[in-house]
Amino acid sequence: MGWRCSCVVVVLVTLMLLLPFMVSSASIVKNLPGFEGDLPFKLETGYIGVGEEAKVQIFYYFVESQRNPFIDPILLWFIGGPGCSALSAFFLENGPLRMDDNYSGNLPKLKLNPYGWTHMLNMIYIDMPVGTGFSYSETQEGYYGSATLWVEHSYTFLQKWFLDHPNFSSNPFYIGCGSYSGIPTGPLVQKVYEGYIAKAVPHINIKGYVIASPAFDTYHYIDTRILYAYHMTLIPKELYESLEENCKGNYANIDPDNTKCLSDYQDYSQIVRYINEPQILEPLCITTPGVNQVIQQPVQDDQELRCRSYYNILLNTWANDENVRKALHVREGTKGEFLICNRTDLAYTHDLTNVVEYYLNLTHANLQALVYCSDLDMSIPHIDTQFWIKSFNMSIHDKWRAWFVEGQVAGFTEIYKMKADHYLTYVTVKGAGHVAHRYKPKEVYNMIKRWFSFSLI
Repeated sequence: MGWRCSCVVVVLVTLMLLLPFMVSSASIVKNLPGFEGDLPFKLETGYIGVGEEAKVQIFYYFVESQRNPFIDPILLWFIGGPGCSALSAFFLENGPLRMDDNYSGNLPKLKLNPYGWTHMLNMIYIDMPVGTGFSYSETQEGYYGSATLWVEHSYTFLQKWFLDHPNFSSNPFYIGCGSYSGIPTGPLVQKVYEGYIAKAVPHINIKGYVIASPAFDTYHYIDTRILYAYHMTLIPKELYESLEENCKGNYANIDPDNTKCLSDYQDYSQIVRYINEPQILEPLCITTPGVNQVIQQPVQDDQELRCRSYYNILLNTWANDENVRKALHVREGTKGEFLICNRTDLAYTHDLTNVVEYYLNLTHANLQALVYCSDLDMSIPHIDTQFWIKSFNMSIHDKWRAWFVEGQVAGFTEIYKMKADHYLTYVTVKGAGHVAHRYKPKEVYNMIKRWFSFSLI
């Protein structure tokens, strides 16, 4: 009897200590404007307060797995930027819905994504950092963000989310990201893993991470663009050799007194100025600032729009509709105009510029890792990611080989041995841009499905 009483006391004390973490709001969304009928999946949206006195309100979308939600893994997914909304991933990348190409001038239509990852995963999308998407702050000071705060706010978010969703506490948990968000993701994975080892409450059953065309160093990938441009025959050998001689591989911070380097870099910039960096084989489309139009109008070709920026306009149009905000349970008066990427009003400090050490530390953790890149991406070239992975000096478990989807080469892969039975799987996606699942959804869907099946063994 005494043992039972002491257990009750311990539980009550624990709950009292965690009470500040448990203030959140969540709503179930059964219908969305633009989609006919009820949603064939369970969608939850809500806010979780973080930071000082929880004044920063982070908006999130949680989609339960359409397979077996209380067994399937949970993947927290960050979009790049910084300042790009989670709705970008939800509709344009790996989410359960897509924007319909056929836009008649009214509210954009929605359709199911046959390659949405929620067919096999529970997905959490969050508008991070504050000022992104529908996230907001109750104070002006709260709008000042940084990479370090991104990590701190995300960790608090996860603590509160798992307290609010105890049925998912035993699910395998993964953190994923694309592009710039590779910077805060490394430190966040390490922080969550340290809590897991220390048996922190709430229990977050972290098992690994998934990163797509990630930024490890905010300067180095700028340097590797020159090498990538040379390898892809976008610049001549003579210019590349002159750049290397005069700039010594440093293009992110050129000495203003180094006139030879400045001249070479200007020549390089002129040559590649009309190249579409996210996918070098696709046309360069320019969106007119503040106007919902694309200078090069979209043309349908095998159901694909030539100007991918057109989808951004569709998403902005949809998310700024009053009925959409009501359906998503966005708090009235907290946000003005929705922008898929808030690049002008975001008060953000890049206080983490190199996180290679964090990813190196993670090679010694009991975690599985998947890193995938696109071979036609010049914004964060795959050779930059390979450079950092090679620098970790891991042993090769499965040497470089092709991987296939429907009998065709979908890319190449190499697997590295980390700790015990844990591996880092590196994958290139053939013909993809930045990031791969936006350009090659079928191939990446198959790759993700296979990897999770392997990582859970």
